[in-house]
Formats: sequence, C-alpha cells, structure tokens
Amino acid sequence: MERYEELKHIGSGNFGVAKLVKHKQSGELYAVKYIERGPKIDEHVEREILNHRSLTHPHIIRFKEVLLTETHLAIVMEYAAGGELFDRITTAGIKLMESSGKVFLPTTNIRRELLPFNVFHSQPKSTVGTPAYIAPEVLSRKEYDGKMADVWSCGVTLYVMLVGAYPFEDEDDPKNFRKTLTRILSVQYSIPDYVRVSEDCKHLLSRIFVGSPDKRITIPEIQKHPWFLKELPVELIDGDESILDMDKETHVLQSIKEVKEIVQEARRCTLGTKDKERNMDLEDDIDTDAEIDDDIETSGDFVCAL
Repeated sequence: MERYEELKHIGSGNFGVAKLVKHKQSGELYAVKYIERGPKIDEHVEREILNHRSLTHPHIIRFKEVLLTETHLAIVMEYAAGGELFDRITTAGIKLMESSGKVFLPTTNIRRELLPFNVFHSQPKSTVGTPAYIAPEVLSRKEYDGKMADVWSCGVTLYVMLVGAYPFEDEDDPKNFRKTLTRILSVQYSIPDYVRVSEDCKHLLSRIFVGSPDKRITIPEIQKHPWFLKELPVELIDGDESILDMDKETHVLQSIKEVKEIVQEARRCTLGTKDKERNMDLEDDIDTDAEIDDDIETSGDFVCAL
C-alpha cells in the first residue's frame, strides 16, 4: 500500500472496513476494502474478487487491484464520491425518477445483486446479505437460482429508489427484522398513495415480487417489459457494446494468476494480526446486520460507497 495515502474511513461490514485513499503519484481517489488475513479469505472471497475484476461497465464500480499488508488483504476499487444511494434517498429525502431504475436492472445479468449500498452476495443454499433484500427462497435455506433471487433484490432496490423506504419493513416497527422476514415470506407490500408510480412500473414490481421464483419475471422478460422499453437510454439498448469496448481498451488489469497468488498468500495469518486489527477501527462501527436474528448467516458482505 506504499503507493497510496490513507485519507478516511468510509464504511464497514461483517468482513472488513472500507477506506478512502489517494494514489500518491496520480492523485486519484480510490476506495479500499480491507479484509483480515486468514480464514476469512476463502474460495468465495476469491471468486467475488475475480468476478469483480472481470466486470467492465459504466454503471459498475471498477476493480483496480489487490494488495497485501502485514495484516490484511486490500481490494482497491473505483471511488464514487456521491456516498451511498440509500442514504441519499432516505436522509436527503430525494426520490428518484422511474427512468433511474433502468440503469441498474440490465446489469443484473452480468453482476450479482446491485443494491443501494453495493452489497455483494452469492453462495446458493446459504442465507447471506441484507435482510430487506433477501428473496423468499433464500430464506427457505433450500437450493435456489441466484439469478432469480437477484431479480427480487433488484425489485427491492427499484422500490427504495422510488418510495424512499423498504417494501417489506413494517412502517411502525422498521427495526423488527423478524417482522420484515415474515412480510417477505408472505410477499406483503404496498405502494403508498402519496408516491407517484406509473401503472407499468407497478405491474413490473408485481411480477418481480412473486414468492415462487419459477413464476417470477426474468431479466430477459424485464428487458422486454413496457416500463423498461419506454424512453430507454440508447446506451442501454441491447447490442450497443461500443461504450463497453471503448472502456475495455483503457482498462489494464492485474492478471488472474497474480490475483490468485495474492489471495492465496492472504490466507496465511501473520503474528499480531488480531492486535493490529483493532487499529482498523472496526469496533467503532456498528453493522446493522449484527442485529439480525442469530439463525441468519450474514457473512460474505462487500461494502463500498456509491
């Protein structure tokens, strides 16, 4: 990390802490996710890093490189200075136009779960992620289709962007996670009368929020839905790859071999790791996932500012 100057803490999750850094030579700002070396660095972490490395899209936070410190694996990525989308929607009271939702929906076929605070999760048969976004079949602890679970999660994101609240939270008791999970399982939601949402958008949400994944709308079907096609930006039209091709030409990546070697080395603990971990200020940050009922596993979160 000698090439970077650490500036400030910007977020945290179950797996680590994110900090803002500046490249000493170029002056560019980046977000760095620090994950403690050792058993936390498993095959799922490696897979997420390699998946992130492979994604080049203007609407996806870009991977830059992975590095090792004495105590942590550092994942360097693009920094988006606007802060978390969810905070912008709820704290600032800004509701987004329906057209904004068309930016993230098509990206779900190339990246797992794009949420307002950019949480990644994977691993079929495991219950991971942020409770408000979890699909019913994930809660059932049975094997499930990750892509269909992601469709549900993106429906939650669209709802949050338009309404400024989670669809399955109890308005009078929003911190009651058990109530939230019960409402998810029973697909109990409504759109407030004071929020202007088109009939096409309401119909799309009703096709997304379907308890049975076999009956839920798919990404290809979403891309043909009247709501999605109306006033669709040219860069989102299927087949327009020019912006992606141009972006790839200027984006030099670490090799897969180099990434794997660094991740493999990160699995080895170093002396004093636990003591130095405290200096990362993880204990000062309360993660909401920690309050979830104990029977819900929440490992595997990746958090960075959007």
